[in-house]
Amino acid sequence: MNKKTHILITIIIAIATFIVCPFVYNQPFVEFNLYTGKEESKFNEQIKKDNLILSKEETEVRIMTLNLLAHYKSWGGKPVEERSDIFFSIRDGYSPDVLGLQEMCFDWYNEINKNKSEYKFVAPLKTAFPQKMTAILYNSDTVELIDSGNITFSDCWNFKSRRAVWGVFRHIRTDKIFTVVNTHLSFIEESEEAQNFFVQACQVNELYTTTQTLELQYPYPIFIIGDFNTKRRVSYQKSVINSGSYGILNSLYTDSEDIAKNKFYGENFNFNNTLNDHIFIKGDVTVKNLSLLSQDCFCALSDHYPLFADIKF
Repeated sequence: MNKKTHILITIIIAIATFIVCPFVYNQPFVEFNLYTGKEESKFNEQIKKDNLILSKEETEVRIMTLNLLAHYKSWGGKPVEERSDIFFSIRDGYSPDVLGLQEMCFDWYNEINKNKSEYKFVAPLKTAFPQKMTAILYNSDTVELIDSGNITFSDCWNFKSRRAVWGVFRHIRTDKIFTVVNTHLSFIEESEEAQNFFVQACQVNELYTTTQTLELQYPYPIFIIGDFNTKRRVSYQKSVINSGSYGILNSLYTDSEDIAKNKFYGENFNFNNTLNDHIFIKGDVTVKNLSLLSQDCFCALSDHYPLFADIKF
């Protein structure tokens, strides 16, 4: 193959990729039902009401994870401009110190980059080939970025480009240091459960290796957050294999759901449902609140609900 042909094929693949890639546990703790919002137009009012309950002390750190849902029609995502106001209201209204994002497609990146406010990115990749849609936002007014990096899972090099992005932060108010690792593991399809589970388990292994290395370099609490595509509860699933990697993860880290002093949720989803989104912890911290923003007024944002934890060191 001559050089011109090779370049032409590479360009065709890159263009095609850009176009096609739009492709029972009983808790001893207290749970609260958040105020109910009935209309999307009321989400700002909803946030104000929630903050009466979910007020965060200046000595606490709020860590959030959210799968934005890429705008690709084949994935069920509506245009970003129709949903971005909800995202910015959540970001600015609940004010996470660190926010892990998944499925941040180009449209989402451009929209957020134009409206960063005091928030800054960790490791956004904007190239079309391969496209990587996992990143971290952090509030530069409340935390300082000390170090950052990312890994691409070696067993999954394709247009989805699953990866983990990490940042080491210093909480400005308390001088406490902590690490956040944000990821989006591969999906387990019902028709290929065994094969997909093997891929996901390999990703968990690489994730654990990364957190072990980070802990040696930065011996502080680590928060492993994101869309893990694996569920704590499997009562609604035809196969329990999808819970397998959750079991591995929960043997390596502590699930914040297990230790949260209080849990909050909206009317559409609670912690008895099958969530793919989790906040795992490696280290000694207190989770004061764990909150799932599953109110009606936020449903138009994504097929996932924002999940956040308020942490005391």
